[in-house]
Amino acid sequence: MKTRSFLFLSALCALMSFSFVACSDDDDNVKPEIPPVEEPEPEPEPALSGVYFMNSGKWQSNNATLDYYDPNTKELKTKVFASANGRGLGDTANDIMVYGSKMYIAVSESNTIEITDLNAKSLKSIAPKDEAGQPQSPRYLAAYKGKVYVTLFDGHLAEIDTTSMEITKQTEVGPNPYQVREVGGKLYVANSGGYNPVKDSTLSVVDPVAFTEEKKIVVGVNPMYMGADSDGELYVVCGGNFADIKASLQRVDVKAETSTTLYTNDNIMMGMAGDKLYVVQSENDANWKPVNTQFVAYDAKADQELSKNFITDGTVVNDAYYLSVSPYTGDIYIGTSDYTNTGDMFIFSAEGKKIDQLSLSGLNPMGVGFLK
Repeated sequence: MKTRSFLFLSALCALMSFSFVACSDDDDNVKPEIPPVEEPEPEPEPALSGVYFMNSGKWQSNNATLDYYDPNTKELKTKVFASANGRGLGDTANDIMVYGSKMYIAVSESNTIEITDLNAKSLKSIAPKDEAGQPQSPRYLAAYKGKVYVTLFDGHLAEIDTTSMEITKQTEVGPNPYQVREVGGKLYVANSGGYNPVKDSTLSVVDPVAFTEEKKIVVGVNPMYMGADSDGELYVVCGGNFADIKASLQRVDVKAETSTTLYTNDNIMMGMAGDKLYVVQSENDANWKPVNTQFVAYDAKADQELSKNFITDGTVVNDAYYLSVSPYTGDIYIGTSDYTNTGDMFIFSAEGKKIDQLSLSGLNPMGVGFLK
């Protein structure tokens, strides 16, 4: 019995061995399938999910407002700060900036920096004061490496910790500073000297680590607004002295500390996204109304003018007051004001076609906050 079982088992093993050999021979003639290599999905570009419009209101009238626009539905919600907080924004809103999960609004005459969430709900209100307890009047905002910087019109630059939402440092710069911009790891502050009989003509260079002014760079009279290109050159709008020195737009080589004037006119405003620079410039008539307005497109990389009119669909924009460019879409935002009626906001594509025209809730639109 055991012998029969042994013979059966041997025959079975031989058969299995033959099967394995046969399969092996077949496999030698078949190329194995190589699974296709999947290319990694490219990172999506940040999408524009919403836009806040800040209306400064009339000076000393305590009527600044904030509106919200959905670019997908084209729905405008007005006075959203008041709706979210049960109070007004304050007297003369001056600048707005979205950074991380928070939004910052500098309100100069109320002497407050409103810090809100992205739904405009106030998280904290800061009231900067000097050592004597006097209000310092916050003006313009910038962000760099997790910190927010704000110019104070009494001649200081302040640093805000974004976690504690407190001013942690201050340093002295020039008189009546306007905008601040980071270039190459340094902070550049435009010292306007706007309250002085003789305007200032310098940019303060501040080390953000030591938080001290390293030096000043001389530019045009009354520097106010700035942008930077990919080469680290600054574009500075200088307001002039409102008399015999006109406004100018200058390109500043911060390494060589030299400047070149690109445009000179009675009124100049600028907006910038990447290396695309947009300039709205005009003359004043006898009643100080803007006339002969040009909407210039300029290639900062190539250092050349692209067009005398970047509005390509024939839309007429009167009383241009503010200019901004979306860093996410390249869309151009132009706010209008006659200082009496509530303003409009025109939105154009990067190709110069009108996307929308909105009637805002307040006077003098002069800030746009982009949500991504």
